[in-house]
Amino acid sequence: MDHLIKNFSKNQSGNTLNFNDVFTRQVITGFRLYREPDLPYDGAMYLAYEEKKGRPHFILRESLVIDRQLTFRDLYELGPDPSAVILYPGGNAFYFDEKMEDALAASGAVYDSDELEEIFRPWLRPDIREALESFMNRSFRGARKKLTDIEKQSILKQVPHFDKRRAHYLRFGNMDQGPVENMPATLFQDHSHKSRDEIEQQFFRQETSTLKPREFKSYVYAVFDLQRFFQGMLAKKMPQALDQDRVDEFFLAEICRINKTVYKRDKDLDTHLIRYLIMFFDHPYADTTLLDDLAKDFMNRHRVFHPKPSNSLTLDNACKLFHISREELKTMTRKHLTRIYRKLARQVHPDTGGSHEKFVDLNKAYETLLEKIG
Repeated sequence: MDHLIKNFSKNQSGNTLNFNDVFTRQVITGFRLYREPDLPYDGAMYLAYEEKKGRPHFILRESLVIDRQLTFRDLYELGPDPSAVILYPGGNAFYFDEKMEDALAASGAVYDSDELEEIFRPWLRPDIREALESFMNRSFRGARKKLTDIEKQSILKQVPHFDKRRAHYLRFGNMDQGPVENMPATLFQDHSHKSRDEIEQQFFRQETSTLKPREFKSYVYAVFDLQRFFQGMLAKKMPQALDQDRVDEFFLAEICRINKTVYKRDKDLDTHLIRYLIMFFDHPYADTTLLDDLAKDFMNRHRVFHPKPSNSLTLDNACKLFHISREELKTMTRKHLTRIYRKLARQVHPDTGGSHEKFVDLNKAYETLLEKIG
């Protein structure tokens, strides 16, 4: 399988595959109340998203236990538009297509009308949805039931580290997440006691609504915990400064490991993991101000001890430090200049093997060139 994934990553570097195309519609999963792990598991419905022949396709599914294993089954094919099964007799009233309700009854699925309405709420007519949400906000203001210690331990034991890191990032957006052992069980309450498919549909929905394309690669770097293979502050705050060939190797090894341990697949890659290959190989890291912050902090701390006049570097010397000509500077944007500065800063910063004098000179040159660009 390693060979298949490496070929996939090489193909992506040569072809344009926009991850935004994968997120064509918002996917909403059914809500699930926490259930004691030792009680009979009666399942809960949710909406699943797939692509069929390049088009969005929705399926009403149910998580359930078969042979003591959590799995899922299809209940009703909804096609490309879930709103098609919602009918409006007049006013603010609505009901669901009898064909779907007959199919659910024939399947033996156990549910109530509130659960079904919650699943399809995003596809209700806007005015009815707004009225329903207003009523729900007034009626359900109570706090979520507090978990017992036994429930907390059950959640922490059941939820894989991969799911914990995804839930943590989507909630807080932190790349440096720290040990998963320090994360509270309540953070993963919505990701436990469900089938793997239902969990993935839920994460898919959250990623769709939460992440921006510029965050994709940083998100994957964090949730696959790639920083643990490196040392130093750059691994936690600025992964683009690392050896990217090594980062790629560790990522491919991790996705294979998680495919085997979490998704129970060995010979082929689970379809839910393919989007992370696209996120990682088809997008750059998110912008970071780490080097700018380090430079400002370093200058503030050392300016009093090593003062230099503001005109200590001529324009020619500044261009020389940046390995550019005056002609190139005339057509250069601030963004391009900053990119060069960050690359050079990684090389000359004292914390990465450079020297204080070179770093100060680089910052003076940067300020000089910025003034010329305007």
